[in-house]
Amino acid sequence: MTKHGFFKLPKNLIFPALLVLLIFYSTGSYAQTPVDFSGVWIQDTAKSDDFYKSFEVEYAINQTLQTFTVKQTFTMKGSNESVIRDYSFTLDGKVTSVEKENGIEKNSAQWSDDKKTLITRSTVFYGTEEVGFKEFYSISDNGLVLTSQKTDIIPDAFTVKLVFNKKK
Repeated sequence: MTKHGFFKLPKNLIFPALLVLLIFYSTGSYAQTPVDFSGVWIQDTAKSDDFYKSFEVEYAINQTLQTFTVKQTFTMKGSNESVIRDYSFTLDGKVTSVEKENGIEKNSAQWSDDKKTLITRSTVFYGTEEVGFKEFYSISDNGLVLTSQKTDIIPDAFTVKLVFNKKK
């Protein structure tokens, strides 16, 4: 200890100590940077579960630091008719309410601890029963593959996995 109360490192250890601190700081700050899901994503039916195989599925995602919006388009193969679902979430963890034709939809989103997976929840009340789903979004293959795991909010419900390739 020096007279100022600080531990003094030998000169030959200062550079390695700074290097170790820099590595830990870089790793910590990288882990805190959320993944950006923005883009147009086309379903890879070969890698997705069978549930939506009769549809051409496209997700158009726009993400900012504060919001996550997804436009999901489901088109029956061989048809021109599509079902489009729009969802918007704030990334601050708060629940937002949106008036839809079926009632008030409540949406929320939260990041996993490592900020690599976004978990969204969308529900609506039918009478006194709350129905809806959770969707887990993650990216792999250098940002070119999006995986979505969608599950009903009912306990022990089945999960549907959709895999998408980023449209170029």
